[in-house]
Amino acid sequence: MIPIYEAIDFVTVVNSKVGHTKPWVVLANTPEGLKPFVVKLYTTAQIENLNCVTSELICNSLAKEFEFDVPDCAFINIPDDFAFGKLSAQEQIQLNNADPRPKFATFQLSNIQQAIKGLSKRDFKKRIALDTLYAFDNMIRNADQGQQKTNLLVALKTAFLIDHELALNKQNITGINLNDFRIEAKYTNHHLFYPYLRKARGIVKQNYFDEFEQYLYLLNLNKLNPCYNSLSQQGYSTNKTQINNWIENVKEKSTIFANLLKASLQ
Repeated sequence: MIPIYEAIDFVTVVNSKVGHTKPWVVLANTPEGLKPFVVKLYTTAQIENLNCVTSELICNSLAKEFEFDVPDCAFINIPDDFAFGKLSAQEQIQLNNADPRPKFATFQLSNIQQAIKGLSKRDFKKRIALDTLYAFDNMIRNADQGQQKTNLLVALKTAFLIDHELALNKQNITGINLNDFRIEAKYTNHHLFYPYLRKARGIVKQNYFDEFEQYLYLLNLNKLNPCYNSLSQQGYSTNKTQINNWIENVKEKSTIFANLLKASLQ
């Protein structure tokens, strides 16, 4: 199950020039003491329209099954009297407009920086499997791992995936026949790793997505059940049927899916 912690102090707002949300960093009480978390203050309308809390939590869990690093996640409850007198007027308005349910959050990592467009292929390859992430983002229908807003945090020896609120949108994963399908450019041409993968030699491209298919073959969707249960307990819609059906569809037709990915790099 996903842990639930109580926020006890406000630290800062995470401002980004390219992001469309303004998460907060808060301190929360955990069994190991106070820890900093990055909290998403989605509105009820955002949650109902995009199912973004479910997307964040399920993708965080799915990423681990493909051996990607992600920050630990939690639900954070923000009490009514939170940081009384400490918040600015704008911050108080943001909190008032946020959905009242416990909020999706991830542990704030240290010694990391946002990946930037133009970092060398060698630097990325030391930290993450480029073709596997490209395939993973296409599987979860994530158009938000872009060349401008990378949503990838790089550390000394690894990289962390973050921000999946736009992935697994119901309208993007239902009614798709992979036998007669072409992946849209928003998931391919604009992906952070598209330029690196497309420029590779033909013999290298032949082996692309082998690792992804192996992870997909081993994927047990029952491992997502604790996430679905936690979401239900907190009053969130899970879209479990649509999400599981889509991923099962990709699993069953993994060769077709991999060939579609290869075709996108021609």
